[in-house]
Amino acid sequence: MGKVAILMSSYNGEQYIVEQINSLQKQTFKDWHLYIRDDGSKDKTKVIAKKICKEDPRITLIDDGENLRPAKSFLRLINEVVADYYFFCDQDDYWLKDKLQVMIDDIERYDNSIPQVVYCNLKCVDQNMVPRKYGFDELIGKISGYNRFIGNDMPGCVMLFNKATRDLAVQYKPNYDDITMHDWWIALIAQVFGQVHFVNQRLVYYRQHGDNTVGAGKSGNVIKKLFQKDLIKKQKRLVRQSFSQDMAFRKTFYSVLPSEEKRILDDMRRCLDSSIFYRFKFVTGYNFKQMSSIRTFAYDWTFIFMLKSSLKAKM
Repeated sequence: MGKVAILMSSYNGEQYIVEQINSLQKQTFKDWHLYIRDDGSKDKTKVIAKKICKEDPRITLIDDGENLRPAKSFLRLINEVVADYYFFCDQDDYWLKDKLQVMIDDIERYDNSIPQVVYCNLKCVDQNMVPRKYGFDELIGKISGYNRFIGNDMPGCVMLFNKATRDLAVQYKPNYDDITMHDWWIALIAQVFGQVHFVNQRLVYYRQHGDNTVGAGKSGNVIKKLFQKDLIKKQKRLVRQSFSQDMAFRKTFYSVLPSEEKRILDDMRRCLDSSIFYRFKFVTGYNFKQMSSIRTFAYDWTFIFMLKSSLKAKM
């Protein structure tokens, strides 16, 4: 067993951070180190974190004063912390006591000389830890293969990745402004250059509240979600974010990309300057799938008919 690092980016998290850290301290697996990088909190988060650091030597606070936003903040932690295994950790969730042990046991079954990601399932809860039906927790584990170029079914809190994954992320640095989220970027690295494995156990309570940076979306049935007034806006944002990130991935790793992924990303790049007919052939030819059939239809429609306007949109 090597060094296990838990990476947390905190921002104005005074309401929930103690409960989350307590859930880490209650883990059956004890040999870990938590690195908290505060992203410029204006509440009592840093005061709370400093107190906990004094009480538990396994916890380190990094306070450099910069506000980077979540993706860049987590990526900075990846660059600064060297370990054998890495967990992303949000400040407002709650981990079941066997999360670390279950996931470490799983990843150690594989060849860790290559990039490996293991991710688990989760349970959506409200701010008081009461289970709620958002639908998102039924979508984890639904994406595989190069479908990860257009969608991500693993928020950071469910992920474990190894040093080989981290080393590629550090060695080949993109323009971080083009990365949608740190977790999606890491998932892509493992998918293209290594392996991704799903553990279908709900090991995280994924707390939903008004201050979530990224959440599970709105509750309600499929029909209600389909007719949301801002559905097109959301799809255009997703197309813009995924396309920009894919082009950043292509540029960053082009010299080492496997031939199949290089061909996919080259064909995707041509979509920008090609006709609707070409984009239709691209989408149907690769048969990309999102986490559900409705999400797939909405994404395909937006990509085919609104790619250029999506990229120009400021959302």
